[in-house]
Amino acid sequence: MTNLFKKNVFRLQYKLIAFLKILVKPLVIWNFTRTILNGFYLQLNTQQTSCFYQWFSKIYRDTHFRVNEGIWKVNFGEQTIFMPLTSDSLWLDWDQAISIVGHDIDVKQTYEAILTSELSKPDLFVDIGANYGTHSLLFLIKGIKTITFEPNHLCYFYYKNLCKYNDVTPTLEKVALGEENGYVDLAYPKKDTWNGSINIDIIQGLVNESPDSKDIIVEKVIQKRLDDYLSRIIGNKVLIKIDTEGYELSVLKGSTKTLQEVKPMIIFECIHTSNSRSKLSDFFSYQNYLIYKSPWNPVEPGEPLTSDKFSQDLSTNFIAVSREQSLLLAKASGNDLL
Repeated sequence: MTNLFKKNVFRLQYKLIAFLKILVKPLVIWNFTRTILNGFYLQLNTQQTSCFYQWFSKIYRDTHFRVNEGIWKVNFGEQTIFMPLTSDSLWLDWDQAISIVGHDIDVKQTYEAILTSELSKPDLFVDIGANYGTHSLLFLIKGIKTITFEPNHLCYFYYKNLCKYNDVTPTLEKVALGEENGYVDLAYPKKDTWNGSINIDIIQGLVNESPDSKDIIVEKVIQKRLDDYLSRIIGNKVLIKIDTEGYELSVLKGSTKTLQEVKPMIIFECIHTSNSRSKLSDFFSYQNYLIYKSPWNPVEPGEPLTSDKFSQDLSTNFIAVSREQSLLLAKASGNDLL
């Protein structure tokens, strides 16, 4: 009886979401109805914003709609972000507009906590694997210097346009980062550039999963090391974000001088495989860094993860903080357990 009830609830929920998608789709097209919908959206809390993204981000993916061009407003802290909506790329514009604070909400919560604490607020944000640059934009509108690394040329114009709409100036490095300098293959699906990778195993997986090989784009890109940019980073309080779809360890191995001399905080994605987790854990331990779950708050940093807990954790996003800074934050919060 219980299982039958759950199935019926699931079916009802599925039908309700399908109906809401049909309802929302035309509302975005017209300025008047879009303004009303946007006003409703701005009243949503964090969890509701995440649900809105999950339900509605792909509604224009396989259709072509003419839209009265305009903007979609998004709040991040006390700042308002302006996201353009155009007919030529509505599927992408709409996805980015509601993903900027609705996707990976644990990371966005960590950003807000870091930005509102004088103990951790950075002078410089380094965005590695920036894609369309929405994470960089969150820091630029706060007046934080930002260096944005993205090797995918399809993302450049879009990111610069976002910055223009929000009256901020980007610093874009059109390279991949890794352990060695040279050239590497970057592969990504046509309409999911965020899913691009330099990791050979990930690339093979993309090719195997795609029904048509033409849907996967492969291009040769320049790779450098983050340590090559040390002169532009040193002297700042730094926050680094790494989202490179399985290439995180290689990026970190090319950043050892930066970690030793600058001791940045590092928000990183890590796909849940014991092999990659153990290697990352060993790397951070050797660099004298501690790993915490996301969302993370510098005012209440909590307990760092042991190697075993990190390997077993089902989360995707984490933050690594130098032991030195972790001790300072722990003492400031009244916790001397580290």
